Amino acid sequence: MSWRVVERMTIYREVGMYALSPTLTRTPGGDLLVTFQRAPHVGYAHHEHPLFNVQACRSADEGQTWSEPYLVTADPLGGVMDRGVHALADGSIFMHASCTELVPAAGAGEHGGAWVSRAGKPFWVRSRDDGFTWSAPRRFPPLPDAVWGHPAQHSGVSRSGLLALSDGRLLMPSKATDQPDGGFPFFGMLRVSRDLGESWEYGGRIAADPVAHFSEPTIHRTPSGRILVLFRCHPGALGPGIVRDQGFSGPVAGDPSFVGRFLALVHSDDEGRTWSRWRPTRIHGSPAHMLGLRDGRIFLTVGTRWAGQRGCSARVLDPEGGDLESAPELVIRADGRSPDCGYPWSAELEDGRVLVAYWHHYEDDHRGIEGAIIEEVHG
Repeated sequence: MSWRVVERMTIYREVGMYALSPTLTRTPGGDLLVTFQRAPHVGYAHHEHPLFNVQACRSADEGQTWSEPYLVTADPLGGVMDRGVHALADGSIFMHASCTELVPAAGAGEHGGAWVSRAGKPFWVRSRDDGFTWSAPRRFPPLPDAVWGHPAQHSGVSRSGLLALSDGRLLMPSKATDQPDGGFPFFGMLRVSRDLGESWEYGGRIAADPVAHFSEPTIHRTPSGRILVLFRCHPGALGPGIVRDQGFSGPVAGDPSFVGRFLALVHSDDEGRTWSRWRPTRIHGSPAHMLGLRDGRIFLTVGTRWAGQRGCSARVLDPEGGDLESAPELVIRADGRSPDCGYPWSAELEDGRVLVAYWHHYEDDHRGIEGAIIEEVHG
């Protein structure tokens, strides 16, 4: 059996606007909801524009048509950055987001027009009407062992998955740094909620290294109860040795976008209380998303950024993820104009096919949100 791309679609593209980093969620009411951040197009990649807000497009017909975009939320202090969007057991939809804040520039006068955008403090919002309206932003609490807000780009919240456990806890992996200047390396860490996201406590560090940097994780619980977390990993000086040990050669072995980004794995066998040491995988690119299919298998997507493969790809793993290193790769898209592309997120359709939403860099230098439907080929 194999998988193939059978349909493609544009979910959102608008001249003069810059769209980034989609999420894809099946709402409690059955619609498909794609969220993305949006700001004016300025002619180059930018992730920290102070006018970034969160927009949504939705589909009531399994991705065949999409609504016009509408506003989900905006940070009153600045722009929205990375986020995750998740349907919860109480029928609500929960969104967590990192952000920037807009502050007066040094020396700005009383009526001055000089402003600076810098790292802000993360927040969350919730919808109780299937994603049409949303609550006002509420800030997450600071972490006890990390920089809180400026100058750290993320403070324990990033683009990530969210896992609901049978005991009622929500596990949200993310990234943070204890470097006073807010710089690398970031460690992987965990936030935990016991009340469906109304309050959050610190679950500690789950991936750390003096050189490698961890961010943008995806999380999944297998049928045996093992919890898998795949982090986007920037290995720094460790990269060339890891690629060499993995046996890669040729042009990719010298491409910084290949050598410098891969997925790092940690796992827990005790409901997230303790974690394995991190290890590199042979899956290069970032970030990733894991979707549990109805038959128990794992649909894994990852953004790919090196020359000749600028887009995203997919692998379908066995229910325990035992073939993570060996499952065949399906290229979903490879023709992005630059390495700043990908960011896939997926959802299973009613007929068993899978819709993947991803960020694409078009030839006219605009960026928008595309979709692809993947189906399994039998026989």
